[in-house]
Amino acid sequence: MAEGTEEELPPITIEGMLIEPGETIWRALTDADLIAQWFMPNDFSPEVGHKFNFRIPPVGPWDGVSEGEVLAAEPFWRLQYSWRGGSHELEGFGRYIDTVLTWTLSPLPNGTHVRLEHAGFTQDNAAVHAIMSSENGWASVVNRLAKVVTDLAQEG
Repeated sequence: MAEGTEEELPPITIEGMLIEPGETIWRALTDADLIAQWFMPNDFSPEVGHKFNFRIPPVGPWDGVSEGEVLAAEPFWRLQYSWRGGSHELEGFGRYIDTVLTWTLSPLPNGTHVRLEHAGFTQDNAAVHAIMSSENGWASVVNRLAKVVTDLAQEG
């Protein structure tokens, strides 16, 4: 948060199970080319301290680039990174956010429990929170991730 005075909105949490092992899911979460298939073009690397960006086409006064930094990378278990970007001039999609994403993978007898938590939203960017909480937000992104993971598993 910019000044630390604004109350945070509840985190967005998406949870589910994939039948693939954590190693396969981890690869989809951390390989830049695979991330581009289910999320956005990027220069991600799963090394703590690595600074990276996500890119989309420009939206109004925003150049479409979001900055991030890897905060935790514990293979096959936990990945956490910051995500900052957008414009204070925009309302709704493209509004500036300064958030943290945490992916947690937990082995199950028949697959892997996957949990995404996206935290740090405030009233200032509540519209982005609403978009990311909708079926067209993180739920849709996680469905695309699941398809990439399934395709990876089928490749062998």
